[in-house]
Amino acid sequence: MSKKNMPKPLLPKEIIESAKKIGIDTNLMLRPETLKLFVDFNKITAVKQIPGLILEGKEIKNGIEAKIAVKKGVRIKVPVHLCFGMIKEEGEQIIISNFVIEDGAEVLVLAHCGFPKAKNLIHRMEAKIKIGKGAKFLYEEHHYHGENSGAHVFPKFEVENMGSFETVFTLDKGTVGELVINADVAGLKDSTTKIVSKVFGRAKKDRAEIYDRVHLKGENTRGLTKMRAAATYGGSVFMQGATFATAPGARGHVDCQEIVVGKGSRAKAVPIVEVSNDQARVTHEASVGKVNQAQLETLMARGLSEEEALVDMIIKGLF
Repeated sequence: MSKKNMPKPLLPKEIIESAKKIGIDTNLMLRPETLKLFVDFNKITAVKQIPGLILEGKEIKNGIEAKIAVKKGVRIKVPVHLCFGMIKEEGEQIIISNFVIEDGAEVLVLAHCGFPKAKNLIHRMEAKIKIGKGAKFLYEEHHYHGENSGAHVFPKFEVENMGSFETVFTLDKGTVGELVINADVAGLKDSTTKIVSKVFGRAKKDRAEIYDRVHLKGENTRGLTKMRAAATYGGSVFMQGATFATAPGARGHVDCQEIVVGKGSRAKAVPIVEVSNDQARVTHEASVGKVNQAQLETLMARGLSEEEALVDMIIKGLF
């Protein structure tokens, strides 16, 4: 087949490589039959949907506006892949997204944000999520910001949950740059919410701030906020997990654990629990500290370098 007749790639190779680095099965992601919505800067490069699943996007000047919806009672049996990437070194990408998971629907979304060449690049995301009664929404988001600490990433999430919502955010490969996440979840009657955040600050310029807030507004609603972070070689991480319980039977827990390594590194955890109903209960636990030296020495005695012991074993174990 001549180059002229070869099919155009769904994404630039640099974004595909960034997905591989963070453990995404790119062979599956790129298959024609895989449910997907791909974006390269402000261009929609691939869409695949099925009856009951709506994936729509509108290109705007510096990004896209997207709608992701699962119709009432529809259960999507395979993952839906979202990819928002940008291979420029500088510039701004804006993603405005609206998720609607209707009553009784189920879906797993695997999202990847890749900025492999970032040197002074800005990514903003504003997402509104509505989950219906009896619906289940699992959202996994993996980021790769390159190796230069040059990404400035600012996601905001607003969630109205009447079903089951679980989200996992991971940034543990490459540098962080500047990351500020704000998430607010309103848990309504009988709903369950689980928020997991995992961030590894590897360099002096890395600064991460995560604010996860769960509002247990409905009777018998449940919430878990789980935060894991590591700051090394001058990096800084700050995590605030907050749960507010105002309804009878509401139960919540906030769990923050962070590791700090090296001169100039900083790690801070701030769990907030607030209860304004005498039939609700919220608990918390938090720890910030250095690596267990005995554990590190034991791993090194078994042939691992200090870097391998720290990164491959101890921090991965924390995450």
